Amino acid sequence: MTITTSPVGGITLTTPTSQITYRPQEAVAEVSATPAEGIKVDLSAEGRAAASSSSKDADIEQSGLPKSVQKLLKAIRELQRQITELTVQIQQVLTDPRLSDDERKSKAAGLQAVLSMLQAQISTSSDDLSSLMNQLKSSNDEKTQAGMLILAKM
Repeated sequence: MTITTSPVGGITLTTPTSQITYRPQEAVAEVSATPAEGIKVDLSAEGRAAASSSSKDADIEQSGLPKSVQKLLKAIRELQRQITELTVQIQQVLTDPRLSDDERKSKAAGLQAVLSMLQAQISTSSDDLSSLMNQLKSSNDEKTQAGMLILAKM
């Protein structure tokens, strides 16, 4: 079994019998392609970029924490988003009637391996955050605030 990563966040798991590629950008595109009911608002490309940036991590950006801490908090949030997307994909594989039992097990195992890697990255990033905040001599209130920001979007 081999696991490779791409610079754009894709992860490929190759086994003797199958190959699974996870690309977080594709999962987001699939979700956003589904039409939603309600009011439709068209934004310019600049408006969409500003809206998505500000809405996802506005609380982190407005926290007053140092930029280096904010960067790590955003990275942890992105990993959390990817884990959420991957969990949905695993559930879809497990309930896909078009797959044989062997295909279902193989794909689910591959996605589970990717999930484990993302969880390990969160653990490493959390350790990095803790070390950074200690180096910056952050107050207990700032450390608590950072922890609350991590938990806020889970």
